[in-house]
Amino acid sequence: MPIYTFHGEDGVRRSTAEFRGKWFLFKRGAEWCMPCTGERPSVESFMKAHPDVPVVMLVSPRPSETDLEEAFQRDLNYQRRKGLRLDYIAALDSRDPLPRDLPAPKSVSDLPLTVVVDPQGVIAALWTSTYQYQRQFMRHGIVGKAEPEFRDYVEALLSCKGAKGVAATSTALEVAKTFDASCS
Repeated sequence: MPIYTFHGEDGVRRSTAEFRGKWFLFKRGAEWCMPCTGERPSVESFMKAHPDVPVVMLVSPRPSETDLEEAFQRDLNYQRRKGLRLDYIAALDSRDPLPRDLPAPKSVSDLPLTVVVDPQGVIAALWTSTYQYQRQFMRHGIVGKAEPEFRDYVEALLSCKGAKGVAATSTALEVAKTFDASCS
């Protein structure tokens, strides 16, 4: 993944280079996107369990929106109202970094987007919706077990990709194996 710089919610210029040597997550979401807001509690649960895995959240404005700063503040206010933690690194979509610099194929515009980046800066996994792996769970008939959430799936991917100190439930690992061939 190319190194790029962006402004965090505190206005400070940051760079993905600061994450070299550790796993990190790149997320793209929005307060107006129902699947995005639906997975945020599980994202927070993951962050609480794995404070050593940084999460960069790229906040996306509505397609018709022109005041990007207002969209950014609205998203941060939404999280505060919902009692969600703000200790991830928030960046504003379309302001900085530029869309051409994003660590994902240009054709991926769906929300929410999750990119798992390994310590060498290589994209280890990418998916476009929580529902993508939930559908996989249903399609493979894994019944009688709790359906994995965002946190379960990320832990399973990190575990099967060799991240140190990350444990995953057997159900989540089972789903990861059916979803990502490199996890078998």
